[in-house]
Amino acid sequence: MAEVKLEDAPQGVRTFYDKGISAMARANLDYAMDMFEAVLHIEPRLLDVRRLLRTAAMQKYKTHLPGRLASVKRAGNLLKLAMGRKTDPFQTLETAEKLMRTDPFNLRNVKALREAAVAAGLPEAAIQTLEILRDHRPNDLAILEPLANLYRDAKQSQNEYDCRNRIARLKPNDAAALKELKDSAARNTMEKAGWGKAESYRDVAKPQESEAKGDIESCMEKIRREPDNLNYRRTLADLHLHANQFDKAIQTLEACLEKTGGSDPQLERALAEARNLKTTHEIAQAEEAGDTAYATKLRKKRDAVRIDEAARRVQRYPNDLQLRFEYGQLLFESERYTEAIQQFQQAQRNPQRRVQALFHMAMSFKQKGQFDIALQQLETACGELAVMDSGKKEMLYELAALCETMGETDRAVRFFKEIYAVDIGYRDVAVKVEQTYGS
Repeated sequence: MAEVKLEDAPQGVRTFYDKGISAMARANLDYAMDMFEAVLHIEPRLLDVRRLLRTAAMQKYKTHLPGRLASVKRAGNLLKLAMGRKTDPFQTLETAEKLMRTDPFNLRNVKALREAAVAAGLPEAAIQTLEILRDHRPNDLAILEPLANLYRDAKQSQNEYDCRNRIARLKPNDAAALKELKDSAARNTMEKAGWGKAESYRDVAKPQESEAKGDIESCMEKIRREPDNLNYRRTLADLHLHANQFDKAIQTLEACLEKTGGSDPQLERALAEARNLKTTHEIAQAEEAGDTAYATKLRKKRDAVRIDEAARRVQRYPNDLQLRFEYGQLLFESERYTEAIQQFQQAQRNPQRRVQALFHMAMSFKQKGQFDIALQQLETACGELAVMDSGKKEMLYELAALCETMGETDRAVRFFKEIYAVDIGYRDVAVKVEQTYGS
């Protein structure tokens, strides 16, 4: 079910919305939440309004912790929720929102909201809720793990991979977490390379041995009939990856690359990712066997190989700005900030990567202690984002934090207030504005 924007909402919504915004400005949070609930009753797909409802609930919770009465209400609402699951899913979602209103940080309430949103065909609402909570609790596995699953089901492969990567870092000795990370990396690689149909990912993620063997044999037969069809070869590599047959996948991609004369940046990236997946799988096996020393050695080797391969691709295709951005990210993660800056300076010429390149450049300058240059880059990046989405809020927050580091407190609070005006519950912005600055 697609998200609806305010300008496309049914007649009558705007009145409730405006009243809610006005009430938030006056800190009349209960009335604001009433108005936002009225809006969502008319059009539940207004995710921007749902975010405002969550923000108001979080602000109310921080200033008025729920007491025993709230617990009684919560229990009653849970009973209604259980009954509602069998009847009207949208009514169930409304009940779940009332639960979140009493305690937006309670994981039991969050679970109820998540299940209700999915049942109502609005997984985006569940994702949004968990993303907001993640801003407050970035290392809470009870938030990260269901969020990763939602990303997977929504086929948001890059978001899923980032989320599972954080989970794996929090659970470095958990073989299941490493396996999930490997699978998500494969899905992300396939999506970037354009392999197969998107709907096939979930079907082949954990194939039965006989099914995988049959699919591979069928694909090989197609290649025998049409040896120059690169799509079949890519699909075969895909199937080998999902069957954990990494060497065969690598051989298939190498043969595919040879067919192109050895120059295809997309294929070279896919080959590099296949090799990376092989090493990631070996790391998971080492961790499962309890050989942490070997796993650490493999991680270092993998990181070094990834950087070397990215460097070769950039040297081979110097005008591919996407490759430069990816290379810069790897350098940044390895704390090679000066080299990373060089790549981001080039990558910013790519319109699709410009803002992210500016942001990473700023973070690199910050790590080097060159705060004034970092500040310039962040201001440029923020100025190019018209919509106050999660990306812009993150950049504004970093901008404000940088001003604090430089002792420019008045300037810092101006940036914090920009976030505060649209999302009071974002990280510790409310504390920064209301307590630190007495605003």
